[in-house]
Amino acid sequence: MNVPTVGLLPDNDPRQSLRVRRFLLAALVYIVAIGLMGLYVRQGLLSPREWAVASVVIAIVNLLIYAILRSGRNEGFNDPSLTGVQMFFVCLVMGMTMFLLDGGRGGLLLLFLVLLMFGVLRLNPRQFTALGGFALFCYAAALAAVWQQRPEAFNAQVELLHLAALGTLVPCGGFFAGYVSGLRKSLRERQIDLQRAREQVHELKVLDPLTGVSNRSAVIAFLTQEIERAQRLSQPLSVIFIDLLHFKQVNRDHGHPAGDEILRSVAEHLRRCVRDVDGLGRYSGEEFLVVLPDTAEPEARSVAAKLLECVERSRFPGLPALFSLKCLFGVAERTDEQSVWPLIERARAEVESGQGKR
Repeated sequence: MNVPTVGLLPDNDPRQSLRVRRFLLAALVYIVAIGLMGLYVRQGLLSPREWAVASVVIAIVNLLIYAILRSGRNEGFNDPSLTGVQMFFVCLVMGMTMFLLDGGRGGLLLLFLVLLMFGVLRLNPRQFTALGGFALFCYAAALAAVWQQRPEAFNAQVELLHLAALGTLVPCGGFFAGYVSGLRKSLRERQIDLQRAREQVHELKVLDPLTGVSNRSAVIAFLTQEIERAQRLSQPLSVIFIDLLHFKQVNRDHGHPAGDEILRSVAEHLRRCVRDVDGLGRYSGEEFLVVLPDTAEPEARSVAAKLLECVERSRFPGLPALFSLKCLFGVAERTDEQSVWPLIERARAEVESGQGKR
């Protein structure tokens, strides 16, 4: 069952929302502690005035911390969760409350131990041990003050047992803090690995594994998107279809590894010669497709001539110095309401007819 939290939590920041949720959970424990202190008042172990003062102090500090969290100003702190600040406050409130009580401190001490355990969620072992040492100091200082000022309210045997129990908890809490810290580190590493895996899957989905440029489906999707944009904005759009000539003979004469290296090199040269806004993809084995947004046919033919020179002047390591790669380019500009495949086929037909640039 979900508890309504309308207005209490940030709606657009999951991390900040989690921090506020943790704080509200701790605040609930404080409310229980105030209620329990009310029972101490009924039993005559705490005066109503002291109960009211302690309750107001707890309320003011919690409201202040909540206001900082809710405003987002905590984002500029080294510890955005404010765990250290909250734990410091727990220790001070524990010391104040233990001093005010005339007996029965064990009950409230258990609640304060619950609050201290919230530090396990964020603090590392060294920080939690320091926190535990400060808690021991505050508790011991409160007991010493009671012993000095109200010795009739001090039961040495019981109080020393409580102090020993608190001292035992500190190393235990440090152990659990180390365990939780290790889990957080492991979780972060797994999240990084997962993100890398997602990026690799995305690359496999949209990139040609051999050349590193867009694969057929990705460049077609890009062209589809650009055609829709060109129609909406009444802008020109052109495509260049590239076919490497006699590539099968290259594979036969020099081997498939050499052919693969040529394809990778051609793709890299083409990538360097097109704009960032252009699309470049491997259409099939030795065919490439270039998408030129906001480009009319005359300009596209100039780009094709530049690409032709870029490819045919390339030299490939491991192949004879006189080896040069020949290719054909076909250019087509989008006409009104023309879809993806007719546009590609117009450019491809120019290549197949031998009318494209060579």
